[in-house]
Order: sequence, then structure tokens, then C-alpha cells
Amino acid sequence: MSTVIQVTANNNFPIRLTANNFPSWRKQIQSSLIGLDLDAYIDGTKKPPAKFLDAENTKPNPDYNLWFRQDQTILSAILGSCSDAIQPLISSADTSKDAWERLITSFANKS
Repeated sequence: MSTVIQVTANNNFPIRLTANNFPSWRKQIQSSLIGLDLDAYIDGTKKPPAKFLDAENTKPNPDYNLWFRQDQTILSAILGSCSDAIQPLISSADTSKDAWERLITSFANKS
């Protein structure tokens, strides 16, 4: 992958997460990301590359930049697919994996 695949809540995740619909919301997110070959970002198997190419941290790694941009696009879509009441649970998440894990922890056993 050499470009960021656009993922948006409106286009890819039309079901908004509420306190009562986690199973269907989760399936929607997983299915969409699998279809786009982006599910590895939320399950943690797509690890971030090194930020820099050299030991002095002067040469930015373009692979890291691409990974970071894609991850933030997914994070934004997940955040946008949550209801206003749910968004605070993940608003401080740094990665899509972090947001996903917080939502799993909060809702998986309550649905």
C-alpha cells in the first residue's frame, strides 16, 4: 500500500455505536475493514514501522508516515461512528487499536 485508503464514518460505518447496539456496530466495522484490507490496524497485527531510518533520528521513515496517516484515518472514522455519549471513551486514544480495545473492553460483555 502506497497511499492512504479513505475511510469515513458516513461512507463506511453508517451504524453509529450506542449503548445498545455493540454487536452489530462491531460487525460493521470489522467487515468494512476486512474488505478494505485494513483490519490489521485494529487487531494490532499491523505494527508501526520505525519513525526514523537512522540512529540519529534525522531521516524520517516514509513507511511510518504512511502507517500513521492510515491509522489516524481509521481512528477518525471509528470516532465518527460513535454516538456523542460514547465518543469520550475513545477521544484520547492515540491509535485505532487503542480505541478499538477500549470499546471492546467497555461493551463486548455487556451486549
